[in-house]
Amino acid sequence: MGFDRRNLPDAVGYYESEGLKLTGRGKWRTTECKFHGGSDSMRVNVATGAFRCMNCQASGGDVLAYHMQVHGLEFVAAAKALGAWIDDGTPYIQQ
Repeated sequence: MGFDRRNLPDAVGYYESEGLKLTGRGKWRTTECKFHGGSDSMRVNVATGAFRCMNCQASGGDVLAYHMQVHGLEFVAAAKALGAWIDDGTPYIQQ
């Protein structure tokens, strides 16, 4: 039982499912910041899922860190919500 990073969702798909529109080209894309309401201040790394707001400085290294912060969840709850928590050999999917 535990966390399996391989089961985290794809960064682009995850952020789009959170209602964010990623604009630009290259590895770092621009989007709005849900933490302070900025319209184009957050950058998202489409390869790793890392994010950083250039205004309020909210940041994290992957989609799990974003999910934890934006939804106010602890690590295990966020990992379960994203299907990255393995329980008895199968991913736990929160209903």
